[in-house]
Amino acid sequence: MKHIVMTGPKQSAIKEIPTVTPNDNQVLIKLKYVGVCMSEHYAWSTATAGEAFGHEPMGVIAQVGKNVTGYAVGDRVSGLWGSTLPGSGGMVEYAVADPLDSTIVKIPEGARDEDYVLEPLACLMSAISKVRFSMPGTTICVVGSGYMGCGAISLLKVRGARVVAIDIRPESLVDAKTYGADEVYLVDEAMELFVNNPDFAGFEQVMEWGETDESLDLAINLTKQCGQLYLGAYHTGGKRLVDVQQLNGKAIDCLSVHPRENHLNDIGARNAAELLHNGTWKFLNVPTKIYPISRFDQAQEELETKHGSYMKALVDMERDDFEPYILK
Repeated sequence: MKHIVMTGPKQSAIKEIPTVTPNDNQVLIKLKYVGVCMSEHYAWSTATAGEAFGHEPMGVIAQVGKNVTGYAVGDRVSGLWGSTLPGSGGMVEYAVADPLDSTIVKIPEGARDEDYVLEPLACLMSAISKVRFSMPGTTICVVGSGYMGCGAISLLKVRGARVVAIDIRPESLVDAKTYGADEVYLVDEAMELFVNNPDFAGFEQVMEWGETDESLDLAINLTKQCGQLYLGAYHTGGKRLVDVQQLNGKAIDCLSVHPRENHLNDIGARNAAELLHNGTWKFLNVPTKIYPISRFDQAQEELETKHGSYMKALVDMERDDFEPYILK
């Protein structure tokens, strides 16, 4: 079977490896898509030969072990199987998974495959579950309006929040508005209206999805004294340098909301599928670029320039080569 394996920094190749065989307690899944995640971008750019990536799978059940119940050949599924951490090497033609220790969620009838790559959606569900507010209409500032930031905005709206979105790109602010932001600002505008405004005390709650030193510092600047700062971005690719003096001096309650808790990921993936399907979570038809197996490196390279064109990238594990296209 095919497996995308790195040959060096920013260079991969399709390798043939033995096809996996499920035992009596497992299912065999033929992968259709694997998501391309920014959390692996730095590791891809510095990769050594033999490394592999991919942890956002979606596919179809191809075989069911005799002890497995609840699944049938032909079921479309997504979720979290194998390792869900960046660098798990899930860009494969086939995978095996045990339903008792993996999250395998059946995709609802009539749903679009591309909308139900559930691993990143489970991360969003877990992250938003940790945001501490109960009063409808509570204002939350979101710094960073990429795919994950917009997903967070749309989930915060489900919870009844009022959302202010900030980004360095006008195109990303258009996306933020599309997915529910009540107000949007470029960074320079936010600095003038909020940070440099002596009459503005700061936001009670700020969520950061920008994944840079600058987005972290901006988020700290935007948070009021004794306010709450939620770090949603995974922040791979080296250490971050931020204004710890201000973080400490303002006594900001800083909470990472992107930990890998298996029980929350499992619940999140299942609830995400349900909320999307019943229309509660309005995060469908996200502009998505589809790449063939042979163009994984192109998909990674274009993560840095995608803004304004598409929000999510998927590798089609069933087709070797074609011209990448944007599905809306």
